[in-house]
Amino acid sequence: MSTAKSIEAMKKEIMNQRWARLEKEMDHLDLDVVLIYGKGIITQYGNLYYFGGYYPILRHGFVIKIKGQEPIAYYNTRADYFLAKEKGTIQDVRFVGTGDVIQAEDPLLVEIANVINAASPNKVSIVGLKENMNIKQYEYLMNHLKGEISDGTRMLANIKAYKSQEEIDMVRISFELAEKSYVAFHKAIQPGKTCSEIAGEVERIARGNGAIDTLVFIEEGPFFLRKPTRKVISENALVTCYVELIDENGYWVEKGGLIAVGEISDEMKELAEACVQAMEEVKKTLKPGRTVGDIADSIHQQIDHLHVKIGIWHGHGIGVDHDLPVISDNGTEILEEGMVISVHPNFANAAEEFGASIADVFIITNDGAESLSKLPYMSFLSQKESERIG
Repeated sequence: MSTAKSIEAMKKEIMNQRWARLEKEMDHLDLDVVLIYGKGIITQYGNLYYFGGYYPILRHGFVIKIKGQEPIAYYNTRADYFLAKEKGTIQDVRFVGTGDVIQAEDPLLVEIANVINAASPNKVSIVGLKENMNIKQYEYLMNHLKGEISDGTRMLANIKAYKSQEEIDMVRISFELAEKSYVAFHKAIQPGKTCSEIAGEVERIARGNGAIDTLVFIEEGPFFLRKPTRKVISENALVTCYVELIDENGYWVEKGGLIAVGEISDEMKELAEACVQAMEEVKKTLKPGRTVGDIADSIHQQIDHLHVKIGIWHGHGIGVDHDLPVISDNGTEILEEGMVISVHPNFANAAEEFGASIADVFIITNDGAESLSKLPYMSFLSQKESERIG
């Protein structure tokens, strides 16, 4: 599996599995056509890449699956047509337009409607209809497509939530790159150095080893969701470090941890330890049959007595982009074998002066969950402390 040839063979097998699952679902729902929409941005690229093996950097893309026929991919630039033919997995690739990102792609929508209507469909399901499409795309398709139209976003999300063994192997490869990149934080971080300098070292490892998209965060403030700036690392700071990336195999993963620089305060230590302990409790709770609300409860048990503030939700499914289930308070979705989950507890102290967040990816197995993190969740960078937690 380490060779490019074996990875390509695995990707082909994975794609065949996906189309088979979609065909089965189309039969079950009596769908004549499924139209898959996507765009080149995290949380919006996944459906398009999942079935087409390619997504534009900024622009839109569509995949048309007519029951009993081979899929068709549509883009609105010759450049995307060329790249989709080279890198994608769909044989029939077409383009309409020049790719103006300012004006609407009217001719592309007309062509897509004509192709779908030529099949005389009774039922058409559109993935991304209400969540990702802009109002012009939505209105045009609703007004010009034949047959009964439904939103297929949830249908496809349910398919994507479960990973085959081949897909899980791909997630492992992506996470190995994320951890390899994360190590660069330890080598680069030091007081007086800017966050952007440090992030650049992490990016160099990730991109140099094949990552096709990245989010690298480094923050000693209360919340980490800030693109790196020229802010300087303090002499004594609790720093949240994150590497989120898509490896060249197409799978998105998230690796996050804490690095204590110098001598941090007791309050910082308490928050950091609560964050790490929350993840340890998550490990015990993650297993088939438990609800996402159970996972959220295991996190709250470690932090509610501290009166902290939560920055983002607790986690979500992961694979080709973000997936179901979402780990939310009081959530009722049930964990099942074959799901792959990213968990990222994210806290700030009550005054929102500093924060702590870590991230790990878990594979739900038949009797529990496997953590992919091999590195500690927290480490200390000082002459007096060499302790590692997690």
